[in-house]
Amino acid sequence: MLTTILKIPYLRLKYKFLPNNGQKFWAQELLNSQGLSAKLGQVLGQGKKTELPKSSITVDQAKKIFNREFQKEIIFSGEVHAASMGQVFFIRLDGDQFAIKILHPGIKESIRKEIDNILILGKHFAKSKGFNFEEGVFKRFLTEVFEEETDLKREGQFQKQFLRLFKDDKRFKIPEVFEKYSNESILCQELTLSTLAKDVDKVDHFFIYNFFFESLLNHGVLHGDLNDRNWGISNEGLVVIYDFGCSQIISERRINGFKKLLTNKDIINGFKEFGIRLEATYFKGREQELRDALFNPLLNHEISPSWSISQELQDKYQDKIKSLREYTDPWVLLMMRSLFSLIRFYQSRNISIPLGKILSPYLEIKAQEILSTDIKIEVLEDGKQVVYLTLPISALDNLHNLMPDKVSNKIDESQLDLKEITKRVKDSQFSPQELFSLTIEKRSYKVWIE
Repeated sequence: MLTTILKIPYLRLKYKFLPNNGQKFWAQELLNSQGLSAKLGQVLGQGKKTELPKSSITVDQAKKIFNREFQKEIIFSGEVHAASMGQVFFIRLDGDQFAIKILHPGIKESIRKEIDNILILGKHFAKSKGFNFEEGVFKRFLTEVFEEETDLKREGQFQKQFLRLFKDDKRFKIPEVFEKYSNESILCQELTLSTLAKDVDKVDHFFIYNFFFESLLNHGVLHGDLNDRNWGISNEGLVVIYDFGCSQIISERRINGFKKLLTNKDIINGFKEFGIRLEATYFKGREQELRDALFNPLLNHEISPSWSISQELQDKYQDKIKSLREYTDPWVLLMMRSLFSLIRFYQSRNISIPLGKILSPYLEIKAQEILSTDIKIEVLEDGKQVVYLTLPISALDNLHNLMPDKVSNKIDESQLDLKEITKRVKDSQFSPQELFSLTIEKRSYKVWIE
């Protein structure tokens, strides 16, 4: 890492005279490191084929580490794979085969120090690329997201959660976790072999997208790093998923915001709930314009190998789109990184992606619930509007108590069955409709779903 920092003056010259070679050099220097250095190298490489970080744990060292933690001798039976946070070894233990992941020695302590170094590099890279680098935002992103990757116990819990979600789905295989030989620095799991996506020339299905959207939109769990080394195809044709260290629980509010943007309804609130704060940006008042630029290409067209949303946005908005980074929550960046890793995988193999068709089943079932999120209440007096309220759809079950006493009494006198009305609305999947209207003295009350 220090060597890379010392090369910054040289890198700046390469960026000035040979910008493409400068970026390649910098990205590979980082990829040859570990921890956050390698992560930044993956970002700079933008999903292109890159080398893995160098190993830091020998077989003998791994034996000693495992024996120290669990007082068990292990036999190595296969390959060793290095990654940014640790290494994976194939072993034999108690007569069975396993894969164990061991954190790089000292990685937890070095992560905290590396964050500051990464921010230094980020400033120089940002300047060379002409965009504003918001140090506070990226520091929060690195701290909240990537520090968590050094806790393999946390990763194991997420892996088990994904396994529960997809255990009956015959398209996917998620390796089982063995807690007996797992802790915060070692993760022991079922040895599930596959041909990694990076080595697959062609895939004739899009099941990995189903995994991504099913887990996120239907279950509120994000796999934040679906690059082509973290999934593969087994001999049986199953999609095998690995490395759950970047997984996150996503709140229902965030997911609803995402769905609102996808379905192009209530987009101002959609951006807020999704985690993009537009109030102080160029796009305040241009929310529809930004939404269309971001999501229409994904939903209305097949993504061809030549398509690039980032280039289209830069051409249209230039620095204005780059400034959104400081107003975007870390989870959005993580989600987009994972999604675009999948897009680049298929594009690099000259495969068009029907992303709109893939997404539609996850939006259709709950589409009306998402589209019709508001209950409207209007009160007119002598034909003039005196009250106009908007309530969330969740207020449907409590309408009687929300009404003024006069209206509640009138509902009872009129024998309006609010329970039956509520059932009717839910059976219609919350489609827009009038719930009821009443007149009391000079005032008329109208309640409907929009």
